[in-house]
Amino acid sequence: MCLAVVIVLTAGLFIASTARAQQSQPAPIIIRDIHVEGNRRVQDAVILGRVKSTVGSTFNPSLLSEDIRSIFGLGFFDDVQLRVEDFEGGVRIVFTVSERPFVRDVDFVGNKKEDRDTLQDKIDIKLGSVYNPVDVQRAVEKLRDFYEDEGYFEVQITPTVEKFADSDVKLIFNIVEGRQITIESIVFKGNKGLRDDQLKDAMETKERQYFILRGKVQRQRLEQDIDRIIATYNDNGYIQARVESYDVAVDREKARVTITIVVVEGPQFRVGDVKITGVTLLPEAEVERQIRLKTGDVFSVTRIRDSVTGVLNLYSAIGRASADVNPKRDQLPAINQINLTFEITEGPEVYVERINISGNVRSEDKILRRELPLHEGDLYTLQNKEKARQRLVNLGYFETVNVDTQPGSDKTRIIVNIVVVERATGIFSIGGGYSSVDSLVGTIDLAQRNFLGRGWEVAIRIRAGATTQQGTISFTDPWLFDRPLSGGFDIYKSIRNYQDYTYDTTGLNLRLSHPFAEYWRWHTGYRISQDIVNNLSDTAPPDLVEQKGTTITSAIGASLTRDSRDLIAAPSKGGQTTISLDFAGLGGDSQFYKATFLQTYFKPIWFGHVLGTRFEAGYGEGWGGKDLPIWERFYLGGPNTIRAFKFRSVSPVDDAGFKTGGTSEIIANVEYVIPLPFGLRVAMFFDVGNVYGFGTPFDPTDLRYGPGAGIRWQSPFGPIRMDYGLNIDRRAGEGPGAFHFSVGSPF
Repeated sequence: MCLAVVIVLTAGLFIASTARAQQSQPAPIIIRDIHVEGNRRVQDAVILGRVKSTVGSTFNPSLLSEDIRSIFGLGFFDDVQLRVEDFEGGVRIVFTVSERPFVRDVDFVGNKKEDRDTLQDKIDIKLGSVYNPVDVQRAVEKLRDFYEDEGYFEVQITPTVEKFADSDVKLIFNIVEGRQITIESIVFKGNKGLRDDQLKDAMETKERQYFILRGKVQRQRLEQDIDRIIATYNDNGYIQARVESYDVAVDREKARVTITIVVVEGPQFRVGDVKITGVTLLPEAEVERQIRLKTGDVFSVTRIRDSVTGVLNLYSAIGRASADVNPKRDQLPAINQINLTFEITEGPEVYVERINISGNVRSEDKILRRELPLHEGDLYTLQNKEKARQRLVNLGYFETVNVDTQPGSDKTRIIVNIVVVERATGIFSIGGGYSSVDSLVGTIDLAQRNFLGRGWEVAIRIRAGATTQQGTISFTDPWLFDRPLSGGFDIYKSIRNYQDYTYDTTGLNLRLSHPFAEYWRWHTGYRISQDIVNNLSDTAPPDLVEQKGTTITSAIGASLTRDSRDLIAAPSKGGQTTISLDFAGLGGDSQFYKATFLQTYFKPIWFGHVLGTRFEAGYGEGWGGKDLPIWERFYLGGPNTIRAFKFRSVSPVDDAGFKTGGTSEIIANVEYVIPLPFGLRVAMFFDVGNVYGFGTPFDPTDLRYGPGAGIRWQSPFGPIRMDYGLNIDRRAGEGPGAFHFSVGSPF
């Protein structure tokens, strides 16, 4: 910085000219004006805002020196000078500044492996910022660190500056990336108790394995791996283990890296005596079952932590969220043994003092609070906290739901904090698609699952294709009259063309449901519809000809459900039970009853793998001398039943080969799902079932079946599925299998 300050000289000349007057009574020098020169972009107000000297105050050289330093501290100037002039019986102070150039553009040249946006995010230099060579050098270091973290140890980065006519600059980072150097091997020294492969499994840094793993060196990940290695030793009884050193040796000729890690293991400790103290409210045997370590076991820090968590969860179930578990270790180095004492402080019962909800911008507070199984004043349990989170997740209104706690006003009080991030709950789409059932279809969807932020569900859906046309208007209030009573209606119109006839139905469906107990809900409803069967083929059988024309159906329905699935769209645990009964004949033309039973179950296995099962059975029959209408009969085959067959292709047939549909059905599915990156999953399944009635006697040993495999994608529009079922029970006229493309979960 060059500061050409002439304050003292100018002031001396001014004082000398009035020395005689000052000898009798010194006259103060008054600042009459303060002015700024040389600034083009930085406004006067910004500069003068840092100046403490004011118009009308006494001339003070020391204060003006501070003003110069303050202006320079803004960071906008290469030089700040001060000039003092006579002005209206006093002086004018003029600050002359020389502005630094601004960064008008930043460019990267030579980058091939990393895109421009990624590199821009790694530096702190933004467009419009003041150019500073120190910042440029810091940016070069950050870019070099980033490239080396990605394995480019040969990278060269050279910054250049191009000036525009107005003195602004363009920064150019010239990059020579070089080769990506991969990990040839990870070598451990000093390990005897644990094998190399055990330690490598604990690391996220991996060796190069042909085209499967490139083996990149990332320093931050490697430093975290050191902690993982120590944690692995601690979980295998080596509580004194440490990493003495690690080294990254680069062979630039072969573009390979060798990582050498030197460990000092120390002795392996085992568990001696295990004691529990302080238990009065629960059976001690029940608490002991939560302890994951027994006498003689290899000591493990993780199992200690799991034991503490298990005991705390046990006490939380009885409202003792303030319970504390202190695992004390008594080390006996002479015999490499650790005696454990779990000191339990049971604490008082804890009640919810307050529930804070934040992040709900559109959604009213009450639609969240009414879902919570705990309220202010209730006994707090960890189980209810988890239920609260799960219920809010299942609403489908939020991207994330976090529920945590903090201490209340005393030990018997706790504050529950719920933080949500809302997602878009409205859908408006016009488009087309394809399904293996309806072929090409056009769709219009207008839906809002949280209408007006009150939890109302409103939807208008239109679907048109080569074989089907559907339209639906629906409304649901999940808390009718501010009670946990879900009520709604559906107005629908559907036309579907089958091989031998067309089915046209228009109707109104009214529904009510109410939860009770844990996971349970009852449902009831009324349906009235006009059902038309027309456009019969010339070969239509007599049974179909009898149903030609218009039929009015008036039916009531009731069902009982239990749903403990964690996620409805893609469940990984829990299950669903449904028992339903429909009865038609309260007016209208149709007279029938129909009952179904459904049971699904999902269980996580390992590594995110999920095993899903389903069993369904149904029975329907006409009464009053009438048959079960053809549109109410059972058919199997398609993406949601037996996937080895096409849609509705599994059915009893008459003498002419017409698929009549059945009066009863049974179906079972087993599906094994394996998660993949990018929201993909692969599934293997086995389906079995059949339809009976109208000439096919009920025989649970007479089944159609087939294995298959498919791909699942959790898309923004819902789960998209592609399945192929193999028909290993192939009969005359049937294909070798069936391909299905659909949206939604299979069961």
